[in-house]
Amino acid sequence: MKITMQAIADLAGVSRATVDKVIHNRPGVSDVVREQIKDIIMETNYKPVHVRKHLREDKPQIRIAIVMPELQDPFIRGVKSGMDTCYLEYQPYGLYVDYYYTNSYDPQQTIAILMHLKKIPINGIALHVLDNEQINHLINEFAEDGIPVFTFDTDLPATSRTCFIGEDPYRTGQIAASLLCKSIDHEGEIAVLASSLTVSSCMTRIEGFSSYLKQYAPNVHIVATEETLNQHTLTYQKTTSLLKQYPNLKGIWNCVSHSEDMAQAVIDAEKSEKVKLISLSFTPEIIRLVKEGVIEYTLGLTPYKLGKMVIKSLYEHLSGNSEDTLSNIWTPIYIGCDANIDTFEDISLKGPANFL
Repeated sequence: MKITMQAIADLAGVSRATVDKVIHNRPGVSDVVREQIKDIIMETNYKPVHVRKHLREDKPQIRIAIVMPELQDPFIRGVKSGMDTCYLEYQPYGLYVDYYYTNSYDPQQTIAILMHLKKIPINGIALHVLDNEQINHLINEFAEDGIPVFTFDTDLPATSRTCFIGEDPYRTGQIAASLLCKSIDHEGEIAVLASSLTVSSCMTRIEGFSSYLKQYAPNVHIVATEETLNQHTLTYQKTTSLLKQYPNLKGIWNCVSHSEDMAQAVIDAEKSEKVKLISLSFTPEIIRLVKEGVIEYTLGLTPYKLGKMVIKSLYEHLSGNSEDTLSNIWTPIYIGCDANIDTFEDISLKGPANFL
């Protein structure tokens, strides 16, 4: 079968117009159908006519490796969706992407993957990192071999990585601290929930949070910082334990996922009026909790846009299309409260992956 846009449509059981929307990243296609069409395009190596006209047979191939956590967290799924979309755009120009998935909190899996990548032909790496001495060493070795390493979402700035792409986590922490302090009149006991203190983004968010308190709110005290490992049950249990151990607790900031479980623990303890909560996502459940006043504020990031930027920036760096000296590429941070949370609702209904 000749691979045409109509052929892709026939294989997917959709119209040619639907395929065209996916190719040009336009709205009006469900997430399920969009992913199905993307898979068919990648499997058939379909190249649109307007792209084929500009291809050269001698165009060099560029192979990059993406090392990222397993797709259990909505944010990471959003990042992967953005990567897939951008991959489709650049694949006709000789780009090949291999995905390698890890447990977010097991550095040995990341180390094993990086050791494997040293043995195969690779042009560049995009890496979701943990703060680990051996990982740091391997990143530096890739740099010495002339293979650029981009970090995304989490960073290791002390290494020889080429570029970091993601939020400014220090600024995120400062924003969260400012919002929580305003909610509790700048005094009282508070707690912080983090996925893991070995994840650089979490640690940097907490650094920014603590720095703000030290400078602007000396009467606000962090009495505990608990690790949740991004698990629903553990988030609920840790929150419940905090509420029992610190009966005068006035606020909690969850600087990672599953804030709905933090909120449920506060509701079950009948302290939703007393304990002010700050979260970090725009999922439908979090939006509902903000509307109901259980969560005071939520900070939203841009996973889909982040994923696209990772592929685009690394490809253009490797192909020589970008002459800029790379350092950090910051993605936006949005603030949601009861007065504006509806602004983000339409986006959330399509899934966090489509939050641009």
